[in-house]
Amino acid sequence: MADVPLTAADFPPPSVEEWRRLVDKDLKGKPFTVLQSPLEGGLSLQPLYTPQDAPPPAEPPGVAPYVRGTQPLGHTEGGWLLCQEYAGPDVAATAEALRDDLERGTQGVWLLLDAPLGLDVRDEATLARLLAHVPLDRTPVHLEPTTDVLRPASLLLEVLAKKAGAAKQALLGSLGIDPIAALARHGAAKVDVARTLAEAAPLVTSLLKDAPGLRALLVSSRPWADAGATSVHELAWSIATGVEYLRELERSGVSPGEAARSMQFALSVGGQFFPEIARLRAARLLWSKVVAASGGAPESQAMALHARTASATKTRRDPWVNILRGTAESFAAVVAGADSVSTSPFDEPLGTPDELGRRLARNTQLILRDESSLNRVADPAGGSYYLEQLTGEFARAAWTELQRIEALGGISKAIAQGDVARVLTETRTARDKAVRTRKLPIVGVSEFPHLHEAPVQREARPSAPANSEGAVTPPQPVRVAEAFESLRDASDRYHAAHGVRPRAFMANLGTVAEHTARSTWISNVLAVGGIEADEHHGFADANAAAELFAKAGTTLAVLSGPDALYPEAVPVYVAALKAKGARTVAVAGRPGEHEAAFRAAGVDLFLYAGADLFQLLKTLHTQLGVA
Repeated sequence: MADVPLTAADFPPPSVEEWRRLVDKDLKGKPFTVLQSPLEGGLSLQPLYTPQDAPPPAEPPGVAPYVRGTQPLGHTEGGWLLCQEYAGPDVAATAEALRDDLERGTQGVWLLLDAPLGLDVRDEATLARLLAHVPLDRTPVHLEPTTDVLRPASLLLEVLAKKAGAAKQALLGSLGIDPIAALARHGAAKVDVARTLAEAAPLVTSLLKDAPGLRALLVSSRPWADAGATSVHELAWSIATGVEYLRELERSGVSPGEAARSMQFALSVGGQFFPEIARLRAARLLWSKVVAASGGAPESQAMALHARTASATKTRRDPWVNILRGTAESFAAVVAGADSVSTSPFDEPLGTPDELGRRLARNTQLILRDESSLNRVADPAGGSYYLEQLTGEFARAAWTELQRIEALGGISKAIAQGDVARVLTETRTARDKAVRTRKLPIVGVSEFPHLHEAPVQREARPSAPANSEGAVTPPQPVRVAEAFESLRDASDRYHAAHGVRPRAFMANLGTVAEHTARSTWISNVLAVGGIEADEHHGFADANAAAELFAKAGTTLAVLSGPDALYPEAVPVYVAALKAKGARTVAVAGRPGEHEAAFRAAGVDLFLYAGADLFQLLKTLHTQLGVA
């Protein structure tokens, strides 16, 4: 028989209807919704996307509404701008870091200003020393002040005016005038948004004429992103900030198109890779629509978008994992078409990053550009049914929230009235619950912790002072890992005081094959709380296990084994262990219908997936005398 060549037509893909019938058969009566994955902000991911969900946008890259990026060729001509952020607190040391980093691949500088969390730059001379090694004629400099939002802008302009070779037309960057971010941080008692923008209006106009590459205004989502906002709220509140700036500047004689061209947006990028790509694409779409509705021409609708890796996702425990988090977040920012990207050093949560942390952060982007070739494709996300659909969903959800904020009178009033603080409290509570139950796992902290990791030491930064002025308390930065990290901190203090870690005696019942999966899980859970698992198995009887427990030097015992052995074994083992001094006996797994009987037998608590593990571990700390 002669060979017959095969073509794609010989393997037709199944239709969506055929796929759905097969899925329903495999679900065996369960609803199709079990295959959907919920996202924060009320969105959800579907198990399959098709051309019917979201056809590719008609507009190519570089064309309004800029879903596919603001440049026709994307990053293929030179790539995105590799920025690094600096926050001090030592100005001289930061100046040297700037010189080193610019010599080794950094292209742009982002300065977080104002003590105690940022660089303490109070006068022109200090800023000049800070930027002494920065070639201002070819290096974009971005300011992000956290208190006085006008003074740093004037200082930078004074330094630029005196710096040799820095022609105004060549200057790039942003002056960081962002009064709403300051309002979010400090409250209405210290910030007058309308007056600040009225004072900034002449500067906006003059820079558009003399230094068009130097943007006067900043829209930074940092105060909300660091305080626990969902991706939808962060996006919506950022667009709402831009809307208020357009409105207030128009009152001062600056047209919406001019105001839009004077704005730099800076958004944080979290750990959900594909949703974050969609969200950044949605940001450009929404801003284009806002500016167009305000009368701005297509060229003024292009959002200048800076993306920074999120602070809230980083951990102090097992901080090396932050390198991987930063890589995924930077990758998402680049694929989404951000104009500039800042990758935070892995050691940033520990204090002031050192040269190693900055180098690894910088090289993360250099590898994405030079070795992974992400700069060789214009809009790599374009045409994905999944991402196109999700982009639209993010845009619609954020637009709904934007309309709600506008109905309150705008973002400034929403902040002053406490609405933003209320939403942040709700979202943090929901996220904290997900973290505590490990529905939102944190590798190295709540999952697969390294109990005996060598600590990474960095110079500590000053803590942010509590700000309680005014009727509304401003949101405070929070990292998702903080709750579980507090348990590890308590374990460290116990170790320093006693020379050993708090310990649990684990009695593994049944054969190795029967108990290994559960005992491994329990050992991992105990390590999350900084508790060492002293594992034993192969007992002749409960009394033999109790004799070993008496020598273990702890008051906590954990029984772990197959469910089938529990009804008969648990009461006997609990009695024997408590007779030998066990103050607390925990059982691994859900008790189900046996809970009442087990508790009557003396079981104090149960450790199982889906429980509030933070509270359970906190209870074990109390029982073990861990403060």
